[in-house]
Amino acid sequence: MKTIEECERFLAEVGLATVLPGKAALLPCLLWAAQGHRGPFSGADAAFQNIWNWKDELPARRLAWAGRLLGSQVVLVHVGLLPALVGARGPLEVEELYEEGGLSAPAFQLWRHLSSCRGAVGRKELRNALNLGHKAGAATFDRACRDLERLLVLTRSGSAPQTQGWDSNSYALVERHFPDLTPLPHASARVRVREALEKAAPEASKAQVQRWLSQLS
Repeated sequence: MKTIEECERFLAEVGLATVLPGKAALLPCLLWAAQGHRGPFSGADAAFQNIWNWKDELPARRLAWAGRLLGSQVVLVHVGLLPALVGARGPLEVEELYEEGGLSAPAFQLWRHLSSCRGAVGRKELRNALNLGHKAGAATFDRACRDLERLLVLTRSGSAPQTQGWDSNSYALVERHFPDLTPLPHASARVRVREALEKAAPEASKAQVQRWLSQLS
């Protein structure tokens, strides 16, 4: 896998994949697909450099959703599977969820701020807008992003250049970033997602697949 086009085709075939290998390593992994093996890697490897760029470019091009969905690993979901995932989640009113205590104040504020923005916004700008630019605010911001990603409300989308170090993530609301997204009906969406998970992770137990599905409800 040498090009972003090959990466997109790989993601379309498997449905969803982690960026880097995790401990369980049940889902497909972009790095392993780019390496062509499951061996060790370093940040200087060409395969690592490629997938580190593709994980930002694919969602920026609206070819994939990106974020923490099924655990601590960053996952990319091909846009073709996204209607099933959102349908399996079911309808969601963020304001109502917040008022009922199902969403933290920082996550709600992040959603509200992004609702007023026209496109993807970089991490630093968002942290400053939420008064979380101080060092202690990083963990609060990350939790807010994680909560909205797991609800499929937020997606990572591209990167924002930094004066030092790696570029940072940019974020956008799913409903804005994928304006033509039409969720599948809930029942058929659940079947489609189960089939996709079983195909992507054939070594996963039925209990593990069920745990993944429960996280999407």
